[in-house]
Amino acid sequence: MALYFSNTGLEALLDGDRIDERQMSAWMGEAERTDVEGGAYYTKRFASGLTIIFRTIADELVGLDMHMSGRSIWTAKPLMRVGEQEPLSITMLMTSRSEQSAFIATLVHAATLPTFDDQTMIDLQVCAFVQALDIYDSRQAYEEATPTEMQVEDKKILPYNFVMSREQSLGQKERERFEAAQTLVLLAGPVIAVEKREHGWGESGCIVATVSTEMGHLDLVLGESQIPHPVTKGSYVTSQCVISADVLEPQKRLV
Repeated sequence: MALYFSNTGLEALLDGDRIDERQMSAWMGEAERTDVEGGAYYTKRFASGLTIIFRTIADELVGLDMHMSGRSIWTAKPLMRVGEQEPLSITMLMTSRSEQSAFIATLVHAATLPTFDDQTMIDLQVCAFVQALDIYDSRQAYEEATPTEMQVEDKKILPYNFVMSREQSLGQKERERFEAAQTLVLLAGPVIAVEKREHGWGESGCIVATVSTEMGHLDLVLGESQIPHPVTKGSYVTSQCVISADVLEPQKRLV
């Protein structure tokens, strides 16, 4: 996954392309350790619900994830891994129980799962880090501004780039372009709540806009600099975003 500084309002950690390693090391030292087979997670929690997850193997840092805690809980089953996998992290194509909905998510704390296969439903606490966002007054306003053939169904989540990267009618270069962004999902839905959250580190904070989707509520994490005008309860949004899912307890097997 990645560190989403613009979404979370943590740009102060950056000096050009360099990350403030001293501050990151300090947070890792404050983090809660969870030992798993093959390594350990160090989870630093902020007052806002933001977490930074340090993934380690033999006490060596091998990767970092960001996640926003909240009340958006989805139940889904894994179908297949997507893209290049990182140590102690899994990016999956997942579906609802009915298989009528599909999405791609990076699972944080994935190695804490005792069971992981395509016959087991998993409860996930989800959020999404916005990469592109359009804000409308209503669904009607969205439809009036968007050609019919380009409209996303209301509350729909689409793993659009993943699907297009496998479209054989496209040229190789086009498929490679979609493949490079295949973890992005496309969605459209009404905003049912908006909250500003402070991290408790300096003046840093972010916005969490909760959107209604076919899978359930989804918390969109975004920074002030990412939106052209304020998003409010009752707004209608379309977004390209990366879904992060914190694994909870697996449910009973389907067969």
